[in-house]
Amino acid sequence: MDDAELVARLRRFDAQAVSWIVERYGTALHRYVTAIVADPHLAEDIVAETYVRMLERIGDYKITGAPFRAWLYRIAHNLAINAVTRDRSAPVDLTLVHSEAVSGNPAEAFEREELHGALRRSLKMLTDEQQQVVLLRFVAGLSTAEVAQQLQRSEGSVKQLQLRALRALGRLLGAAEVGDGR
Repeated sequence: MDDAELVARLRRFDAQAVSWIVERYGTALHRYVTAIVADPHLAEDIVAETYVRMLERIGDYKITGAPFRAWLYRIAHNLAINAVTRDRSAPVDLTLVHSEAVSGNPAEAFEREELHGALRRSLKMLTDEQQQVVLLRFVAGLSTAEVAQQLQRSEGSVKQLQLRALRALGRLLGAAEVGDGR
């Protein structure tokens, strides 16, 4: 289903179109919002509110060439940021980002959790924009063009921001490894 057909069906409050959105984007939206608010239950509420806002505002949506999902992620992002602003103590959490596969080897599981902890701590040290680019690109799976649309920046600017963020993460993770005595 292309974006024009999807929007037309949503404007008619077509239940199948809403179901399609939930099936297609629900898991990724939940992961993305959870990475921002660090609470899976709050993330569920925010994702549900995202769908409500989507339906409330679908009449104002204009097809601009940017994918519909970028607009959907913008709604979710704004709701998540509002929730974090209300509760400044909420840390960035990437626990739902890693693979769902559980290793039978306790040493491997421990190593994986240590790596994810270092990644979470390092991510929090990035600028807000760098965090947002990393989350949108690698947690939400948006393309560079979609991230640029969401952040209202050029693709080149997003690529530079992503490069700086990944370099900073590399340095921070390297420092954490040295600091741990490894």
